[in-house]
Amino acid sequence: MTKFKSYFQRWAAKRSPRASKVVLQHRTIYVFPGKQGLAFLFTVLLIWLLGTNYQNNLILGLSFFLTSLMLVSVIHAFKNLLGLTFSPDATKYAAVGEAAQFPIILNSAYSANHNGLMLAIDDAEPVSVDLVAEHASQVHLEAIAKRRGWMKLPRIVLKSYYPFGLIRAWAYIELNHRALIFPRPVACDKPPLGAGEGTDGTYLSAQRGDEFQGFRTYLPGSPISQVAWKQYARGAGMHLKDYRAYQSEHYWLDWNVMDVRDTELALSHLSYWVNYFADNNIEFGLRLPAVTIDIGVGDVHRLDALTALALFGWAKEDDYV
Repeated sequence: MTKFKSYFQRWAAKRSPRASKVVLQHRTIYVFPGKQGLAFLFTVLLIWLLGTNYQNNLILGLSFFLTSLMLVSVIHAFKNLLGLTFSPDATKYAAVGEAAQFPIILNSAYSANHNGLMLAIDDAEPVSVDLVAEHASQVHLEAIAKRRGWMKLPRIVLKSYYPFGLIRAWAYIELNHRALIFPRPVACDKPPLGAGEGTDGTYLSAQRGDEFQGFRTYLPGSPISQVAWKQYARGAGMHLKDYRAYQSEHYWLDWNVMDVRDTELALSHLSYWVNYFADNNIEFGLRLPAVTIDIGVGDVHRLDALTALALFGWAKEDDYV
């Protein structure tokens, strides 16, 4: 049975290859009686045999009515999945060992409701959703991240027992969607600091401070309080007053000062210190063999540094592996 199931899934994968947008059509939807449906068919057979044996038209009529109910269930179960459209939403981030989220936009190609939908990846608990006609719905699926780098969305198994629980309708969705997985943060005694750290009072911080540095070009959306109105009144155009602060300490996390016999452990140590400095609003830079992240601070800077760690040693062809 397991061998047949594996063969069927490979055959189904050829019929619905991975794509950036998946729309369920006739060739990618499968229907078969569920456990309750098989029990129902067995009961119908017994009723038919009973009616035939006793030549009772009322019992025979009941068996024919139940058979027609089964056939109607097949049609409605199939139409319940027909036209469902799956599109990837924003890319999410996680660390190794955490649950990576894959947000998916679910809508319908037709003006119809879709009820009792259950979506699952791997052996995770299925996510249930009902889709209202002409309204999109966002579904979050999760999978445990086992390695850093780009993690592709595993195959989604969609199934439904609508409307009577007799027929199982299902489909396999292979969607081009991915999450970025950072190295698992692992603490170490001290940060791997390279040359240039701790320069006292000579480094100009990227953060806004009280030291006037001059004027810079106006950018749409900049705060009105920073506009140089005197310059504007003189006909010099729109400019912003640039104020900066001096950072008393800044640090360089440097790959070259680490013990790199275990690459993944070294990346985990760097990941820990990137998060530590970012959480404590300490400006830092990151030096890797092929990438340098300049001194900075804030969540965007943290993301840049963690992305460099996540993709360390990755080639372009490694995407979706």
